[in-house]
Parts: sequence; structure tokens; C-alpha cells
Amino acid sequence: MLRMSKQVKHLLSQFKPEHYILSLHPDKKTMTFKGAVTITGQKVGRPSNRLTFHQKDLKVTSAVVKRTGKQPKEFKVDRLNTHAAYDEVRLHTTDTLYPGQYEIVLEFKGKITDLMNGLYPSRFQLDGKDEIILGTQFESHHAREVFPCIDEPAAKATFDLSLVSPKDEVVIANTPIKSQKADGKLLFTTFETTPVMSSYLLAFVIGKMKHKEAKTKHGVTVRAYATPDKIAQVDFALDVAIKTLDFYDEYFAISYPLEKCDMVALPDFASGAMENWGCVTYREHCMLVDEKNTSLPTKQYVAMVVAHELAHQWFGNLVTMRWWTDLWLNEGFASWIEYLAVDHLFPEWNMWTQFIVDEQQTAMKLDALENTHPIEAPINHPDEIRTIFDNISYHKGASVIHMLHEYLGPTAFRDGLRYYLEKHQYGNTDTVDLWAALEEISHKPVKDFMHNWTTLSGFPLLRVDVTNKHVELHQE
Repeated sequence: MLRMSKQVKHLLSQFKPEHYILSLHPDKKTMTFKGAVTITGQKVGRPSNRLTFHQKDLKVTSAVVKRTGKQPKEFKVDRLNTHAAYDEVRLHTTDTLYPGQYEIVLEFKGKITDLMNGLYPSRFQLDGKDEIILGTQFESHHAREVFPCIDEPAAKATFDLSLVSPKDEVVIANTPIKSQKADGKLLFTTFETTPVMSSYLLAFVIGKMKHKEAKTKHGVTVRAYATPDKIAQVDFALDVAIKTLDFYDEYFAISYPLEKCDMVALPDFASGAMENWGCVTYREHCMLVDEKNTSLPTKQYVAMVVAHELAHQWFGNLVTMRWWTDLWLNEGFASWIEYLAVDHLFPEWNMWTQFIVDEQQTAMKLDALENTHPIEAPINHPDEIRTIFDNISYHKGASVIHMLHEYLGPTAFRDGLRYYLEKHQYGNTDTVDLWAALEEISHKPVKDFMHNWTTLSGFPLLRVDVTNKHVELHQE
């Protein structure tokens, strides 16, 4: 049972990670994995005899703590305590650890579970045989189930990932493959260093898959992966992805920051899709289209999901919320701009008419109930996200973003977004940082305008009384 408090303790306040070197060896036969991680970063705050990292259901088997810099020193770890109630592993040293640069090396073991969080199996059949694809789902706080880390969105760092996998299986991660070597039946793969990013965006997939690929105007390689029997159904999503990335490159005025963008259709997936940077994972029905049999509404849905996840590559990945309280803005914005992108690609679909029905009217119907809640709700612990964030957060969030777009005008809104992304790229923000950027560009009181819409429940009711000579407006 997770111990809840008014405000969860942020481990970033005692250690700021800068770089992870992570190696993992999953074993499908035993449904276990083993690994090692080297974490470099800054100890901050007061001197102490303890460093704390997130972990969940891992067995940390060894720990080394070293101070680096001008006076390097290795510290003896005399106690290594795991606190399941807090998802923590605590390294106690005999000597005092003063603020400065440190390197921590941890070895660990864990289990591959069927919960579709952390590292989990997707099962399918190929040529009459049962097969397993291993994939990850780290949002919101499940990276800690695969390796010890500071598992908070503001704890951005770079990652060097190495994987050991069966030689006959495809291996995919956030970045391109740096080196690969076969040894017997195993394949040893090392990936290029990731950009500075949050731990929840790290991802990898291992399994028997095939892919198709194409390039954007700026030379980004986009690949669409699926199980071999369904590879013919990736063409539509691949085409939408290419055109959407080109659209966002121009709209945000910042080119997609990675060399490649992989999209992976997984047989088992808990949500619709996940925006892992450069390695976007999807539930199969959210990505695959059978051109001969798929209905138009299903094609529209696939296009919307692809546009939504690719929007996050900028709004969410490049610039990330500081804490989960502002997840509503991350998702509300993506839920709005997916319509803008798909309307640009398929104007004949009249997407903004659908927006009124699918987003705005749905939000107003829910927001008229007595048990509604404001869009903004404080998140004390990531476990609360699934109970607090619902259709009010997403549909009303998208609707108020649309209202703000109309209030500022398309040009001022777009330019404000460009300024926001340029100013905060590779960093973390709060909702007010976006309002400030839009306010600075538009010269309109965005913060004051948006405050009541995001912090209060319900919506204003406007009554219009019309007589022969007069029109009276009443707002309740």
C-alpha cells in the first residue's frame, strides 16, 4: 500500500541526475531481467550520509558511490535499504556526502509483469506459434520498475541505453543504433545518447516485427513497425506521420529534434498510445488501417492519435511539465492541436465541426453535473493521476485551449507557442509559463483571462431575451 501525504517528497531536491548509462538483459523464458545503471549528477541540499533513488519491486544487489571532480573518492555503502511504501532505495554511507558531483553504480534484478506498466510482454501468434514482444510503458512513474532513477518529470537527464536480446529479433529505442554485435544466440545493442529528457519518456521494444519507412522534408527517417502478419496495415499511419511532422516543423518553427521517429503497433497496450521520444508506441487499432475494410471514422481516429502523439514530441517532450499537476495542459493542448493538424491534412473531413461535437459538447455535458471538478487539480502523488484526470481534464482542456486560440487569433497564438518552445526547450515549465509567453507576444491579459476557466468548475450560462426593439443579455 502506497503511503500518501499532502505533498510527496521530491527526490530531485537531494540529487539532480545528469546522465544515465543503463544496460538491461531481459529474459522471456524466466520473465525476469537484470541490469546495471551508472548515474552521474549533483548531490544538492545539506550534507548527509544518504542518497535516495526511486525503485519499485527491484532487487538492488550492489551499490557504489563515488565523488568525482578535483578530489575523487569512493564511499563505502554500509546499508542498502529498500522502502516499498515510498518506492525508494536508500544508500547509506559511512562518511558524510557533501554537495558536489557524484557517480553512483547500481546492479539490480526485476520481474517482467503483465500489468502493461514498466517492462511487459505483448503476446501474439505468428505462423501458429506463440510469440512475445517486450515493450515498455514508463509514464507516469513506471521507469522505477525497470531501473533505479530519479523518476520525476523535472529530473531531466540524458540516457545511454544498451540491451541484450535474442539475435533474431528487432530492437528499437528512442535513438538510432550506435553499435550492434552478435555473440552466439544473443545480440548486444547500444543506442545513441538521447536528448535531455524525463525518465518517463525512455522506451524500448524487442520482438519479431517488420517495418516500412519514409523520410520527412527535413530528412527525418520515420518507421512504422508491426507484427509481420500486419505490416501491410501501417501505410496510412506512416503517411499521416510524415505529413504531420512536416506540418509541426513549420507550425512550431523548430525542427523535429531527433534523427528518427519510430512508431510501433503493439498487440497489448493499456492506453491508446504513448509519446516516447522517437519511439512512439500504439495499441494496434490506434495505428493499423486495412485500406479495403477500415471505415472512415476509424481512419480519422488513427490520424488523430498519430497527430496527438507527434504533437507531444514538442509540447511535452521538448518542453515538459515540471510536475503532474500540469498534465492537463500537456494533454489538453495535444487534444486540441491534433484537430489543427488533421484539418490541415484532410480539409474535406471538416474536423472543427467534429471538435464541437466530440470535445466541446462532451465537456459541457460533463461539466454541467454536480460532481464536476476544475481542469486544474493538484496532484500530490502520480498514483492520483488516473483518479483525477478524466474527460473533463481532456475535453474541457482542449475546449478552453480552442477558446484561447480564437481569443488571441491564430497568428498571435502560434507565435506565442513558438516563443514558449524556443525559450523553454529541453526544460520544464508550469502552466503559467505558457500564459506568460502568450501574453508577452499577444499583449493581452492571458493569465487573468484563463484563470477562472481552469480553476473553477462549470461554465457561464448566457441567457438572451429578444424583444422587438431590445436584446438583453444575462450571464449566470
